[in-house]
Amino acid sequence: MPEIWFRYGGTEVSLELPDDLNYKILEPRKLKPDERLWMELGTFADNLGRDAGSKGFTILYDHSGDKMALVILRHLIETLEQYSDRIRVLVSGWRLDPSEGWEDARRGLKEYDVRAEIINVRGRGMVEHSGMKIMEDLLDSSVKIILTASEPHGLFGKASLREALAFGGFIETGFSEDLQANILAAWSRLIEELKPWAITVFNNRIYMGDAEDVARRVYDAGCEEAVSDFEVILAGCGGRPRDASFQLIAHVIGLLKDAVVDDGLIGLVAECSRGLGSKSFMEAVLGCGGTPLDRALARMIQEASTNRRITLATTLPRSVMKKLFDIRCFDTPEEMLTYALRRYTREACILILERPHVKPVRSNMQGQSLGQSLSEPR
Repeated sequence: MPEIWFRYGGTEVSLELPDDLNYKILEPRKLKPDERLWMELGTFADNLGRDAGSKGFTILYDHSGDKMALVILRHLIETLEQYSDRIRVLVSGWRLDPSEGWEDARRGLKEYDVRAEIINVRGRGMVEHSGMKIMEDLLDSSVKIILTASEPHGLFGKASLREALAFGGFIETGFSEDLQANILAAWSRLIEELKPWAITVFNNRIYMGDAEDVARRVYDAGCEEAVSDFEVILAGCGGRPRDASFQLIAHVIGLLKDAVVDDGLIGLVAECSRGLGSKSFMEAVLGCGGTPLDRALARMIQEASTNRRITLATTLPRSVMKKLFDIRCFDTPEEMLTYALRRYTREACILILERPHVKPVRSNMQGQSLGQSLSEPR
């Protein structure tokens, strides 16, 4: 009897799968660093250092809880510090709870012995520059390097370098409802202003080079995986700091909705120790405000729930989740699986994801337009 372990807050919870079930497990693809990779990263950093080391370096690090990004950051700094002792790391974390993300980043930077000036982007001063508000820390002559993990995302298809700059707090964007257009606008202005380099991890590969070129290659790389029709999908959400609130993990619903049949079930395993999320997100859910990003997220949850059942193994209160989102909550993954089998029988096709690392899409939907509008309906 196979046993699946899902990260759940700061611990793990298990799910035993009876042998007679019809299931498929999508294993996470993990990057396996080798000597060649570190040599390539060292060569990249050496070239930057020889060309511009006297200017110093500012690394725009978007923390998502990804450990490999921290390892890359340490190796990058170890090479750059041969050329300059002026190295700053500006830490953002738009995909995480603000306080949880900063503390997790600090722990990770200490654990991986990252030696540099560490600055929390949140709350830093902004100044008017070239018709926009930008972090004052970015206006010196230092070489700028963007570093982040690029991952599948339920609203954007994937979240990568452009989203890191647009949502990371480096610029005040004044977002309208057309999120994609505003992301591209913020990206274009900052690319023109900062002329940055970039390093990112995606699909078991590391991309590095000119930021515009890296972004193009990452967005051209696929993040979808064709699957059969599944009645039930059970997925983990990554544990702490990724599953601190429902707001943080809700995008996974959008990531999985195209892999389940109509009237199928999406089940997520997420502790949500900090509750539902921010005030802005709750305003969006209640239809009385919120940021454009939160409103887009609330609409996606509502749309996905119209012809799918959403369930959670979580600490969130059952009555609140049922009333606000029509989501059914359970104490354990086993209870959630039992509920699914009662509704869809033991012959149901089940997809298991320890953590969503791809965007699973039904094979018969390939070739269709899978993008969704992020703008406010007129």
